[in-house]
Amino acid sequence: MKRREFYLELSRKLQNGETVKVRTDLEKGSHSFEEPGEGTFFEEEFAGRPQVVVFGGGHISLALEKVLKTLDLTLTVVDDRLEFANRERFSEADRVLTMSYEKLSEVDFGFAPYFIIVTRGHKDDDICLRYALSVKHSYIGMIGSKGKVALTFDRLAADGISREALAEVHAPIGLKIGGNTPGEIAISIAAELVQVKNQKKRSLFSEELAQGLREERGPLVMATVIEKNGSSPGKRGARMLVNEKGDIYGTVGGGTVEYTVIQEAENFLRENTGEDLFEIREYNLSNEGAASLGMICGGHIKVLLEKL
Repeated sequence: MKRREFYLELSRKLQNGETVKVRTDLEKGSHSFEEPGEGTFFEEEFAGRPQVVVFGGGHISLALEKVLKTLDLTLTVVDDRLEFANRERFSEADRVLTMSYEKLSEVDFGFAPYFIIVTRGHKDDDICLRYALSVKHSYIGMIGSKGKVALTFDRLAADGISREALAEVHAPIGLKIGGNTPGEIAISIAAELVQVKNQKKRSLFSEELAQGLREERGPLVMATVIEKNGSSPGKRGARMLVNEKGDIYGTVGGGTVEYTVIQEAENFLRENTGEDLFEIREYNLSNEGAASLGMICGGHIKVLLEKL
């Protein structure tokens, strides 16, 4: 598979919400979704676009829609009442489902969703929590007082659901910021979801990169940070696409280093006419190396340049 095709396939998998492991052979400059063999590999795990499912269409869910849609995720809202689950009420959600909570198992909510349970009562909370615990998930949060949560957990434990599984449920939901209004509660829930999502060290493949791959027809350079030490800018796995004009999609950390990488990527495109080309560049940001790039930070950074 050619490099551009590989990255397009990676983008497709992530759009579907999958979590994908990628191994780059730094000796051959090739990528694979397979297990590595002999050689020097740069290994990454990418988080797919989060699939967030909100059970309940009340006033907190309305506030949640506004907050969550500022993030790069797919949002589904579910309620069993048409007046609370319709397109006029939730205009920004990706999906709005009016259905019985008893039939949740009939719906595909994507790969390992983030479940937010904010229904109107104990019975519906119980049904939604049982379903969420029965499928692969990235997060489960349930609203309610400590007393209500304890009663719900006792009922589920009595039915055979382990206390270990229940202990992973974020309930009462949200970070403790003292929120009282729907907007404040929505912010606390969204903040907890982001906190959980970012606890795992994963590389980012942004929609901006995917857009560049889809729209740019000419040759491109994919610049990837494969090693970072010290206080150098960017982070391991940061990516940036550069076209022949020096236009970019994504970032490898900004500043003078990024400017230098863009210039070198342009030269890389001009000087190399073949397709299967890659090169590793190293930027020393300690002492004289940092001064030559107009930097004051220390450490060093390695960047893989690939022609697509």
